[in-house]
Amino acid sequence: MRVFFSRGLLVVVIAAISICLYKMITIRNTYVHEEQVHNVVLSYAPPVGQFGFETYIMETNEIAEPEVTESADGNEALIDAQRDINEDIFAWIRIPNTYIDYPVVQCGDNSFYINHDVLKQNAAAGALFMDSRNSYGFIDFNSIIYGHNMKNGSMFGELANFHNKAFFLSNPDGRLYLVDSTYALEVFAFLRIKQDDRYIYGSVSGGNFDEFIEYVGTHAINYKDIGLTGDDRIVTLSTCANDYADSRMAVLARLNRVSQRLEFR
Repeated sequence: MRVFFSRGLLVVVIAAISICLYKMITIRNTYVHEEQVHNVVLSYAPPVGQFGFETYIMETNEIAEPEVTESADGNEALIDAQRDINEDIFAWIRIPNTYIDYPVVQCGDNSFYINHDVLKQNAAAGALFMDSRNSYGFIDFNSIIYGHNMKNGSMFGELANFHNKAFFLSNPDGRLYLVDSTYALEVFAFLRIKQDDRYIYGSVSGGNFDEFIEYVGTHAINYKDIGLTGDDRIVTLSTCANDYADSRMAVLARLNRVSQRLEFR
């Protein structure tokens, strides 16, 4: 009886170890695959020197001293990515001091790119994708970009950094590149919300602007008044959180158009 129990316990222990090893290997393979894909697509990233952090006046959204430059006549990198990698690629997002330096895709639903990478391969890390309800050119009141919260910081794993007040204040901007336009992302809020939050996820095509701003200002963990108006367009970066079931983190930014014909610094 004792021998049977010992053998039974040994089988359970071996099974438990095997399951743990399998999960560890699976997680490792997920990160390795994501890094490999990221390295591939980074060769199509808009060069920082070409469409980098141009000089402009954030407060008035005016371009400072524009000068025509031959290399700033269009975002050829995105055109190449659409042709060579995936026709669903339509934008590139870059957030300084984070891992976020990725193409953005969009297709007819919000499920495909949850478990497919930008190469359309099965991948647990998925891809950064825009809500299928949004218009193609970020012309809606609120355009939402989703990405997985990867523990190694890849994809949208570093959105949690904006929970830190010092990081939030010292990293107020990013870039969003389209084929024919470049936009500054002016970060103004970080929230922890439910996946069905009607103000954030329900405001894709519009809504009451005053109610939206009041809600964000009241519920945001970090918030900066940047003088938003009803004519502004907002981009929401969304990922999963571990606060409670179906919780989400969201970083909100205003889109400020940046002329592509500038002298880059």
